[in-house]
Amino acid sequence: MITFRQHIEISRNATEADGLLNYIQQLSPEEKVNVTRDIASVYPLDMSWNDSYEIHKAFKIHTDPMELVLGQFIMIEQIITGKTNFETDAHNDLALAELLLRPKHHSTFDNEDPSTELKNKNSILDSNVSEVYSVISAFLKRREIILFKQFAGVFYETPDEEDENEESENAPSNESLFTQQWYWYSIVRMLAKEDITRYDDIYMLKMSTVMPEMSFLAQKNKIESANQRQQQALRKL
Repeated sequence: MITFRQHIEISRNATEADGLLNYIQQLSPEEKVNVTRDIASVYPLDMSWNDSYEIHKAFKIHTDPMELVLGQFIMIEQIITGKTNFETDAHNDLALAELLLRPKHHSTFDNEDPSTELKNKNSILDSNVSEVYSVISAFLKRREIILFKQFAGVFYETPDEEDENEESENAPSNESLFTQQWYWYSIVRMLAKEDITRYDDIYMLKMSTVMPEMSFLAQKNKIESANQRQQQALRKL
């Protein structure tokens, strides 16, 4: 078995010339044999789902975005979309796993206790790497369906070719940078009706509540924008 902790070291060393060989050479004779054998059997990683995996007994598993609370979902999206920087891709995946593999005793999402978070992180690091990635893979597949099919256009618009060409030719405007920086905050602010005292409650709303509301608002805004454009066109006649 390769643990996620070992996977991070293997991934880091694999990017350097002779790095993986040097990593194995520093191990004890028994570890050299075991790690070499395990690397050959584990990679490429098998990310397929299996209900009998030990990881299901050790953690509260989240593979459906609709089961998350908004704050948890936002942190995950910031990782996936590259808004946070990590040393390696493996560290990026570890951060994602920390939000999807939660302490078994937690009934709701809570990452306020540093000692609990450290314990949870170490438990993930000591888990079978393939089992960890089976959870990440299942989540990403479900996320793809929900964000880009079931609720397409709610959070992420699909730009047309003309928009993409304009973005590639021109540097992002201050307005565009502002929108990107404050995107998720503006959503929380809107759902809270700009009442800052309600923000904590909004962050704890289930995505099964947030998604339909955001879908309704997105469709409503499109209709209102279309009506405004029509009225402007009529006034020019």
